[in-house]
Amino acid sequence: MSRPPAFEFKQTPKGWLVHVPACLSDTGAFSRRYLKTRDEAQKFAARLRKAYKDDGEKASILPPRVADDAVAALKLLKGTELTLRDAAREVVAAMEILGDIGTIREAALAYRAKVDARLASQTLEKAVEIYTASLVNLRPTTLKSYEFTLQKLLAPLKNRNLTDITVPDIMALLEGRGYTSQATHIRNMRAFWNWSAMKPRQWAEEKALEGLESPRILNEKDIEILTPGEVKALLAAAEKEGTAAAAAYALAVFAGIRMDELARLTWGHINEESVELDKRVTKKTLRRNTPLCATLKAWLEATRGDAEDTDRIVPNNWVDVSKTVRRRAGWDVAARLASAEALAAPITRGRWKSNSPRHTCASVQVAIGTSLDDLIFKFGHSGGADLLRRHYVRRITKKNALEILSIGPNGTRIHVPEQNNHSNPAPSPPLVSQL
Repeated sequence: MSRPPAFEFKQTPKGWLVHVPACLSDTGAFSRRYLKTRDEAQKFAARLRKAYKDDGEKASILPPRVADDAVAALKLLKGTELTLRDAAREVVAAMEILGDIGTIREAALAYRAKVDARLASQTLEKAVEIYTASLVNLRPTTLKSYEFTLQKLLAPLKNRNLTDITVPDIMALLEGRGYTSQATHIRNMRAFWNWSAMKPRQWAEEKALEGLESPRILNEKDIEILTPGEVKALLAAAEKEGTAAAAAYALAVFAGIRMDELARLTWGHINEESVELDKRVTKKTLRRNTPLCATLKAWLEATRGDAEDTDRIVPNNWVDVSKTVRRRAGWDVAARLASAEALAAPITRGRWKSNSPRHTCASVQVAIGTSLDDLIFKFGHSGGADLLRRHYVRRITKKNALEILSIGPNGTRIHVPEQNNHSNPAPSPPLVSQL
């Protein structure tokens, strides 16, 4: 039988210390209480001593029904090294979910169920290992996103059991991250937890992340577009880097092809009139068809050469080649494979504007009269007309739009007839096709 607490008090640099046993602590765990004066400490210790005595007397005269419940509960907890107080504490903590506490036996049943779930579960590290191995036919970028969330973001929790990880644990790891980052991590975690909760695994509770929400406020930055001078410098730099780079940046500027889509594009996706992007190429696995304008046709004719339909448009080291092009054109970009000649170009344009070729393409098309409804499918925006209107309407003058469309390969100029900009414009003439 354990020795009863003495409720002694003593002076310390922090004040008069009184030890509070777990049975009387508000938290259910041993704690220390510091008081300013000896008199306060003496009175507090006396109150604890009386409370301990009263509780002991109550325990010694338990009604027969309660005593029977206690015996039954202890049998349920046998082998778990848990006490009735442990079981009751868990139920009290979950009152909002479980409702009334009920009897001691019900408390033990609830806690035993939680213990059984924990024993049947997996550590986060092991579950993630099995989950990532099951991910097949995913794009490398998607797989990399899952791995970053589950292996890097959640690394501090890797030795924790899935049933023990809570929403506050995860929110602490997301704190300080931007909207897009948080939204991506939360989406990845929900997919993983849902998979973990499914049969035959059932390693986690189905609604474990129910309270995990993405930030409600989207701090959208205004899109950035290129000026006619920047487009000219970019395409000229691409030509110096090679025909593959020139073709790729022409597709980005004049057809709005995303930079990651270029890496999956072959010459077979391009016909005489359009770029046909199937679901294996597009970002959101939705088919897209982008007609070729006269300017883009000229660039593709000048750069294709004898390439076969099965040949990719960009080289395997496209990421590095792309950085070299931008560095050569004067942007502040770290390009590890750039030649001494490219690195000698002065940095005059600051940091690279992310997705700016695509944003420039959309802004140009709106400026020359392409309707927003036409752009939704042809440009591949899932946000609809509102997103396009918010970002691209009146972002560039018609004069500058036509100037960009006149930039041809090898320093040539493409003749672009002007169009009337109406609310419901007529179909564009063949020389300047809509996106």
